Amino acid sequence: MAMVLHAHLPYVRHEESRQALEERWLFEAYSETYLPLLAIWERLERKGTPFAFALTVSPTLLTLLCDSEMSARYVRHLKKTVELARRELVRTVHEPKVQRLARMYYARYVELLDRFERYGRNIVPQLVGLADRGHLEILTCAATHGFLPALGNRNSQQAQIRVAVETHRRLTGRTPRGIWLAECGYVPGIESVLEEQGLQYFLVDSHAFDSVADSTVYAPLRVGSSQVYALARDPEAARQVWSSFVGYPGDPDYREYYRDIGFDLDFETVKDFVHPDGIRVNTGIKYHRITGSGDQKELYRPEIAEQRCQEHAAHFVASRRQKLDEITHFLGNNGQPPLIVAPYDAELFGHWWFEGPQWLEQVALQSAAAGVEMTTPGRYLDLYPEAKSAEMSMTSWGRGGYAEVWVNPANDWIYPHLHRIEERLIDLVRRKQRDGMDDLTAQALRQMAREVLLAESSDWAFIMTMGTTVEYAVRRTEEHLHQAALLAEAIETGSIDEAVLRALEAASPIFPDLNLDVFLDGWDAENTARRRVLMLAWEFPPRTVGGLARAVYDLSRALAQEGAEVHVVTCHGDETLEREVVEGVCVHRVTAPVYEDGGDFALWATLLNIRLAAMANRVLSAYGPFDVIHAHDWLVVDSALMLSEMSGCPLVSTIHATEYGRHHGLHNDLQRKIAGIEQELAHRSREVIVCSEYMRAEMRFIYQVPPGKLRVLPNGVDLAEVTRGTQQALGLPRQRRGKDAGATVFYVGRLVREKGVQVLLDSAPAVLRVFPDTVFQIAGKGPMLEALQRQAAELGIGHAVHFLGFVDDERRNQLIEQADAAVFPSLYEPFGIVALEAMGIGTPTVVSQTGGLAEIVEHEVDGWLVEPGDSAQLASTLLKILSDPELAREAAARGREKTITRYGWGSIARGTLQVYEDVITEHQNGRPEVAEREEKPVTL
Repeated sequence: MAMVLHAHLPYVRHEESRQALEERWLFEAYSETYLPLLAIWERLERKGTPFAFALTVSPTLLTLLCDSEMSARYVRHLKKTVELARRELVRTVHEPKVQRLARMYYARYVELLDRFERYGRNIVPQLVGLADRGHLEILTCAATHGFLPALGNRNSQQAQIRVAVETHRRLTGRTPRGIWLAECGYVPGIESVLEEQGLQYFLVDSHAFDSVADSTVYAPLRVGSSQVYALARDPEAARQVWSSFVGYPGDPDYREYYRDIGFDLDFETVKDFVHPDGIRVNTGIKYHRITGSGDQKELYRPEIAEQRCQEHAAHFVASRRQKLDEITHFLGNNGQPPLIVAPYDAELFGHWWFEGPQWLEQVALQSAAAGVEMTTPGRYLDLYPEAKSAEMSMTSWGRGGYAEVWVNPANDWIYPHLHRIEERLIDLVRRKQRDGMDDLTAQALRQMAREVLLAESSDWAFIMTMGTTVEYAVRRTEEHLHQAALLAEAIETGSIDEAVLRALEAASPIFPDLNLDVFLDGWDAENTARRRVLMLAWEFPPRTVGGLARAVYDLSRALAQEGAEVHVVTCHGDETLEREVVEGVCVHRVTAPVYEDGGDFALWATLLNIRLAAMANRVLSAYGPFDVIHAHDWLVVDSALMLSEMSGCPLVSTIHATEYGRHHGLHNDLQRKIAGIEQELAHRSREVIVCSEYMRAEMRFIYQVPPGKLRVLPNGVDLAEVTRGTQQALGLPRQRRGKDAGATVFYVGRLVREKGVQVLLDSAPAVLRVFPDTVFQIAGKGPMLEALQRQAAELGIGHAVHFLGFVDDERRNQLIEQADAAVFPSLYEPFGIVALEAMGIGTPTVVSQTGGLAEIVEHEVDGWLVEPGDSAQLASTLLKILSDPELAREAAARGREKTITRYGWGSIARGTLQVYEDVITEHQNGRPEVAEREEKPVTL
């Protein structure tokens, strides 16, 4: 049996002048848990009792325990408590039963003060000594108890682990073997970070093993391909202690936690021993036992409580012995005995459950007598290293078992702010490490890192959920986020105020030797060459006009995941920041000029390019040099060409659609001007990326672009994004619009002529004659809205056509999932990403046989093709789908499989990086004539 006690407190040191109530958390934990635990362990050792416990000491707590100022404050607190206990001896002189308890407390606190002074006001060496003698195994925890699944990126998760190990090693002189992941919050992939840091095991709640076939919580698992073990909590051992219904701490003879003289006595009696502002607090002197569930409480009887401890320990040990015998019988004798892992919060023992340390002492004594060996996880793994390998999914302990306590409406406001500042920190560390920095900048970056780490503490989210000291938790979160942001701004602008910096360091003297490399992955830290890309795109989420925004968003993120450093210069959306890091991509935004219907669109585009160029020039100065400029479509041509010339970087362009194709010809001066700009972009770019063979042919035919200059790279689908908000994202079956509702045909896209919505409406009457309850849902906005509404009315189908307007991505995903058919009847479509997304969601998909759409869908295999503009054929196809749901389902399943296997953004990003490499090599070596270059399609 491995009993694991998790000792943790958030970093609650404050300037002494603030008289922070929260510092009492540490003082109470010293008096009620840490010193009593040391006392029982030393007593067991003197008796020669064989025992072993595992003890987590979180880095924040370890820092507080080794802080001489906090130790001095605790001594002052303890002396005041001794004085209060002495006064209680006088006050209770005429109450013999209470006087007896007052003497117990006086003796207790005098002994605690004496013990703490004997330890030199530092208990850490005592813990290390017990570990060296084989009675303790000391684990670490995430640096500030950060809940890893909720952190914004892998670098932040790594930093929590690396800082933890370095702090543990610095303050204990030992390298930890195991780690308590904060809140038992496991996230896949973290085992590789643990392995890098020499950590051999971590703990999870029992349900983490549920998805692993043939597993048992009584044997460790080896996680994935690593050599790191996961050990699961025994639910029965947990229930007997933790349960509010049957758990031992609720016994009526144990001491009542919630009755304290700090609240029970008149204020004059206790005013010198509570908060200086007159706030009543727990003093630690409590005279009552639990008694029952009502308000009536009887006096505490220590001798009866001691007897209950012995009885409960005997029951616990007997239950564990019985379980071990059962498991051994069931599993057979394979030479590896079962392991019961019993993890608890250390502060339960003594603080919440006054008799808890006595109970632990009795468990150790009675385990030896019952033949139950107390061990530690590390000792067990040394003896029995063989374990089944398995993949595990994200889990936590706590209510619900999947992060519900730490991510919910009471606290989820934290994470957007936290993730942005995490990204900003990592970006600054990367940039300053690469470009070099002076000592003051490094000092400011280290303090910014401390503020971010402290903001990541899971304690703040937990407190907000529990509704206890919510104001404090909110204030701490906001303070650390705000201070980190101020430091980031000062670092970026070169305006670091040394006095302010020193004040922040003095306020949080934690992690003094913080190594900034902990925020970089191994690839960053080794200064491996990274391709640095400056992208220009006039739209980027949340500013989304068409498919270009989504394509740039997905491509840039995938490039970042492949190791490129990507900066996107774009336009503001609703309530966006001028600069933010979005999943590894640094986004810089300008305010687009105001455009009114009927205005000079060419002039508007010129003004836009002036603003984009100004911002991009700032980015070049701050983040350069770059390896390549990547322009998306004609609206950024002027700024892209200017930047390429100024920086000397080669220009790559992606042309997502042509003006000629959009309008089936060039019919006015504006269209001819735009086509001229597109042609100039294509000819002045070193490489032109297009999304389909159809577009390659169009570029060669219309703009006479040499074939060796054109690369075909399809757009892709991020299945995590396109299923966000859907039932399948939750692992649930698809939901239709309603059990008794008719079929749903869904379209989403711009309401413009080339998207063919008018063709879909023309097909509707024939469908409604056979399936009169069918609803046609049209999502999107555009200049044709009123014309389409009139068309529906004239066709007599207005009741069946619902114009939904703009829908966000999550709502769009839900509508696609609920539809019986998704239809994209475009007259012109270079690629058609939304059709691919519908296939990825698993909805039967109908597209026009035009452009890139025809290359995505294989007719009647994974979707359906119809002739552009042929409403009769479209109606016939829809009737076939609605008449044969099984046929539709099978085709949709094949469409989803194709999307997953052929159109992942990872492979597209790698293809794009290959384009960059070719362009950079040619740029450096001198480019051959276009006519001499061979056509080089990219194979995914």
